[in-house]
Amino acid sequence: MIRHETSLRSPGGSVGRSRTRRVESRNVGWRIGRAHEPRGGDLWVPWDRTAGVIGPQGSGKTLDLLTPALLSAPGAALVTLTKVEDMLLSLTERTRRDRPCVVLDPFGLAEGIAGRFVGELLWDPIAGCVDPKIAERRAKAFTAGTVKGAIHGGTGDDAARFYAAEAAKVMQAYFHAAALTGKTLEDVLRWVANPQAASDPGEILRRHSHAAAFWHGLLHGALNGDDRTAGNTITTVQQTLGLFFQADIRKRCVPAPGHRATDLAEVIRRGGTIYLLGREDPYASASPLMTAVAEHVLDTGLALANQSPWGGRLCPPLLACLDELPSTAPLPTLRTRMANERALGLSFIYAAQTRAQLTSLFGEQESRALVGLTNVLVMFGGSKDVAFNQEISDLLGTTRVARKSHQTGHRGGRTISGDDIAILRPEEVRQLPEHQALVIAENAKPIIARLSRCIDGKAGHQLQADQHRLREQLTTGRRMVITPEARTTAALVEAKRLGLVEANISAPAPAAGHEGDLW
Repeated sequence: MIRHETSLRSPGGSVGRSRTRRVESRNVGWRIGRAHEPRGGDLWVPWDRTAGVIGPQGSGKTLDLLTPALLSAPGAALVTLTKVEDMLLSLTERTRRDRPCVVLDPFGLAEGIAGRFVGELLWDPIAGCVDPKIAERRAKAFTAGTVKGAIHGGTGDDAARFYAAEAAKVMQAYFHAAALTGKTLEDVLRWVANPQAASDPGEILRRHSHAAAFWHGLLHGALNGDDRTAGNTITTVQQTLGLFFQADIRKRCVPAPGHRATDLAEVIRRGGTIYLLGREDPYASASPLMTAVAEHVLDTGLALANQSPWGGRLCPPLLACLDELPSTAPLPTLRTRMANERALGLSFIYAAQTRAQLTSLFGEQESRALVGLTNVLVMFGGSKDVAFNQEISDLLGTTRVARKSHQTGHRGGRTISGDDIAILRPEEVRQLPEHQALVIAENAKPIIARLSRCIDGKAGHQLQADQHRLREQLTTGRRMVITPEARTTAALVEAKRLGLVEANISAPAPAAGHEGDLW
């Protein structure tokens, strides 16, 4: 506990007796660990300070830092993650005290518990896009999730960013046109499937009196320029909304009759948790969708902060816990938000496996600016990035070590000199042991912290027991899945009914061990 001394004054101004108020530590910040070298006490990060965590896969970023920070957050939280086990570990604790939890689960990884123990996050990308500013921001957030450029900022990186910008022009026009006429995401997908043949959006933007000026021209220019440029732009648009072309994914994420959109503002007001659960899959990336939803959640939190009676500050703060940032939600506005919104009650913790991942997403200068704006940088051992390890060593600087030399003989004596040596050499940064991390906090001296894993101790065992219970419910609660053989049989029956194939074509034999099984 942190003790805060206050003085009570009477209306006349006389000083009364002082009293001690107890303030919970988690209302002030989150705990990193204990100072190991040099020896010291507990290390805490205030909620109004940003933090970045860099460490290779399996180093303990999630269990040692991100999950403990999430569990101690006093207010609402936005969490990006790629493993359902990490969500199950924190879910029970985050639902205590009647706090709501919702999950965006496009791939159905948490299907057994979504809708039962945690609400489904349903979000309509078209909602609010009558406002051109919202349509533009949403389109750019979607296309930012498609940028996977070259690590060294080469021509591939520049091309990806160019086509993302061109695709954003098309998508903002589609979102705006759909919102103006009450159309749905399925109408937008119909336009995206064949943009050059879709005349409705251009006609809406040209004739509707509430349409943003000149957007008809932006749409026409993006789709009707050079054949190669227009073709790549269309491909990027289709890649951006590719997930929604899968009916089951669309059903999990988008509101429908009887399934209302999630009130994210209410979730934040009640101190709830918003999980964005994706996966690392180059063939079906959820990054565009998760990036757009994350931006919308943060915009909602910022709007609530501006309406707050606490001087335009969200209290308690909204924690953005961005695990595996490059793989889940590469927010294009992260650097700007970290610089401006941390003082408004929005707290940021991001994690990446290497600095090169950040460079591949944001570019060399932007990634350096992001790391430079981070108040507290935490580095785990195991990094194979020689250049970055050298940069960290240079950042820590040197220390002067006194050396004594003794000479014997006729001119014997003692000589004292000083040498400047690196506080940590690059190879020592790589060799940091497990459960320890290097902490570089603003203008403070570097500290090696000893970390505490959240699954250790009595509280950790309870977290694991809750996780195991949810895992069992997840397994038993999954609905039956139609096998590929059953789908093939049903498809051939329908094809015969429509006369698309000859009637004498038979269905394929079921796989061995599954004879007769359709489910």
